[in-house]
Amino acid sequence: MLHGRQRECAIVDGLLAAAGDRRSGVLVVRGEAGIGKSALLAYAAEHATGMRILRGTGIESESEFPFAAVHQLLRPVADLIDAIPDRPAAALRGAFGIGPAGGEDRFLISLGVLSVLAEAAEDRPLLCLVDDAHWLDGASAGALTFAARRLDAEGVVLLFATRGSEMIAGLPELPLTGLDAAAAGALLAERIGADLPAQVRDSLVSSTAGNPLGLLELPGSLSADQLTGREPLPDRLPVGAEVEQVFLDRVRRQDQPTQTLLLLAAAEDSGELGPILRAAETLGVEAGALDAAEKAGLIRVDGQTLVFCHPLVRTAVYRGATFWQRRDARHALAAALDGDADRRAWHLAAAALGPDEAVAADLHRSADRARQRGGHAAASSAYERAATLTAASGPRGERLVEAAEAAWQAGLPARAGGLLDRAGELATEPLTRARVEHLRGSIEGTSGELTTAYAMLVGAAEPIASLDPVRAARMLTEAGQAAWLAGDVPGLHEVARRLAALPVPDEAVPLSAELVLGFDNLLSGDTAAAVVHLRDAAGRAGRASDARALLLCAAGALFVGDDAVAIGLFATAVTRARSAGAAALLPGLLAPLSSLEAWTGRYSAAAAHAAEGLRIAVETGQDHPAAHLRSVLAWIAAVHGREEECREYAAAALAHAVGHRIGPAAGIASWALGLLDLGAGRPENACDRLDALAAAGPGESHPVVHVFSAADLIEAAVRTGRTAVAGRACERLNTWAEATGSIWGRALRARCRGLLTGDEEHFAEALRLHQHGGRPFDTSRTELLHGEMLRRRRRRSEARVHLRAAHERFERLGLPGWAELARTELRATGETARKREPGTMRQLTPQEVLIARIVGEGATNREVAAQLFLSPRTVDYHLRKVFTKLDVSSRADLIKLVAQSDR
Repeated sequence: MLHGRQRECAIVDGLLAAAGDRRSGVLVVRGEAGIGKSALLAYAAEHATGMRILRGTGIESESEFPFAAVHQLLRPVADLIDAIPDRPAAALRGAFGIGPAGGEDRFLISLGVLSVLAEAAEDRPLLCLVDDAHWLDGASAGALTFAARRLDAEGVVLLFATRGSEMIAGLPELPLTGLDAAAAGALLAERIGADLPAQVRDSLVSSTAGNPLGLLELPGSLSADQLTGREPLPDRLPVGAEVEQVFLDRVRRQDQPTQTLLLLAAAEDSGELGPILRAAETLGVEAGALDAAEKAGLIRVDGQTLVFCHPLVRTAVYRGATFWQRRDARHALAAALDGDADRRAWHLAAAALGPDEAVAADLHRSADRARQRGGHAAASSAYERAATLTAASGPRGERLVEAAEAAWQAGLPARAGGLLDRAGELATEPLTRARVEHLRGSIEGTSGELTTAYAMLVGAAEPIASLDPVRAARMLTEAGQAAWLAGDVPGLHEVARRLAALPVPDEAVPLSAELVLGFDNLLSGDTAAAVVHLRDAAGRAGRASDARALLLCAAGALFVGDDAVAIGLFATAVTRARSAGAAALLPGLLAPLSSLEAWTGRYSAAAAHAAEGLRIAVETGQDHPAAHLRSVLAWIAAVHGREEECREYAAAALAHAVGHRIGPAAGIASWALGLLDLGAGRPENACDRLDALAAAGPGESHPVVHVFSAADLIEAAVRTGRTAVAGRACERLNTWAEATGSIWGRALRARCRGLLTGDEEHFAEALRLHQHGGRPFDTSRTELLHGEMLRRRRRRSEARVHLRAAHERFERLGLPGWAELARTELRATGETARKREPGTMRQLTPQEVLIARIVGEGATNREVAAQLFLSPRTVDYHLRKVFTKLDVSSRADLIKLVAQSDR
């Protein structure tokens, strides 16, 4: 019976009941040692009627072994790996060491974990219990957290118990505190007997602060006279962390062989009985010591597994031993693990007294294997420990660089930075120094200061230009991106010059040079020259095997108005990243793709992609892409008239973007706020905001955003009589449209000329161009503005044609605010427009939109699951809802509907 945990048990009961209805749930039970976390997990197991149960435990000594805990959890259902899609299955086998390791992206491995859990719940609901999650290895913690965030309709309950680790974060939590006086008294009465004097009971409850383990274990350290009240209790009862001492006292009552066996078990806490007994034999301990430890209630043996009665027993045993005792135990275990190179290497490393190249080399090889299996966090720890065992400064620095690179791949930028600081002090070779500065610059460019990142990357590229021109080109290209985002014209020019001077070992360098030169021209105001370079680079994008190069080619096409080319390249890059399971690449790809989808009227897809990208950006600590994605979500909310949502996203984007001088994200967020005012009938506010945006310098906006938002500024300025402001913006738009020849750009130029001059021919030209421009929102607004002008000139019948067209298109786009503006103008002409029901695709959630669109491309449910990092059952669940909402009965009908929504 769990005393005083009625509320907590009810929460667990609710999760178990929901799993019976195929609704998944996750809960992290947090609390200090002995507070009852394991007991609550045991309660869940006892009440999981009809459910399959999987158990896993974080083990301190295995926290450096990648995927050790998740392998332990999934071992009973390992055969189900064969039932999941090929790529995550192969990645998972490599991670578990039961198949070839291919250095897979950690998200692909995590998808494999999610897929196996979903398969395990296929015939009946599944309960997963993960105890001591604070000792999870980093790879397991990441994979389980990834899966937990994506569980939905599988019927899986995932319960974690942890003391306070940050390894499991961002999930629903249930904190456990001490028992109240009544519950604590009931527990004591159950353990000791009802005749426990009230003063003794109250003293124990007060001293332990209601900690159940303390309540159960402390009486064992008291005499019978103290428990009956005949003698006073000690002045200071061991509580909190000192409960550990109670266990240590029980250990020290055992004979020396038993204590030695317990120490071996504490050091080799995988729980495998074989290595422990072999090591014990090496140290002269007979097998009878095992029986003594079990009779003392310190351990229990379950088949071939040794389990401590409580994690604090293990801690007490290991900490209570002397250094030399621990060292002897480690050596004995290493000898007993001769066939397990990874664990043997860690035991030898723990026993090392100082630098030892042989042990360091073993540990380095272990790190390489971990990295190949996708266990980057564990690899980082192994490389770092190998470095501490390396005497020579040069190799020690190289191993620290490898540790930093693995930490960065594991999504641990702060840890990577600390390792780089240490490596930088030792790096003497130019190529090693370049690796240090390259990684420093990459980290800084993702979440730090762009100007600092630029200086790091350019400075480090110069010394290796002739030694490793390919790395130098990558560094300079990244520097160019930083300069572009920051609006640094001289910086971009310098990068372009240096790239052009590099030796040309392959296609990568000239393509990078072409792109950077184009960005340099564009930022410098030479749009015509930029168009030549960027379109040439886009034409060569098919040769780009690197996702970053493909991203830059797509961005170049976007900046010169080639919407169709840009969307195609972005979509290709996203597809490649999804197919490779490279989720960490997605935020940087989905940010510009969702921007373009929003501007071309694909609002459902844009919102879905932006939301997905933001979720992954937050998970992987990519702050700069997260700001961009928030700015896109602000723009989408603005065009739909969702004011509170727009302002919330824009404020978050601006807070980060302006502070870190990320011009495009800051500019789009400010544009969104201006567009919000314009659509809400506040042209004065819109003009003020958009004019300030146009005048904003590097870091607060960006020249490309100035061009793309110019038509909105011109409209706001004309409505408020600020012709000079409108004229300047029109000149900026005209220069860009003339140089690029963009159809939609020329259409906006014609519309703005019509606004400024009142000449109807300009509106007619704009509408002719809009037919081929692919931006329906712009077309609708041109119709609205033309109709307004005709109505003011009392040409009502002509005005109605344009206003009716605007109203109908705004309705189809699902833009109620703009549709209301057109309806109001129509009413002024004497015609009343009826509201239409929203388009069917707009009834879907962002998740459902993504699923519908990928199914619309012909993908199976399993293929959709792999691309979106979901389980097939969750995809099936959402797809059924899509069919119901859209009133379609077949995938063929859905494919047609998706195709129509993109027109």
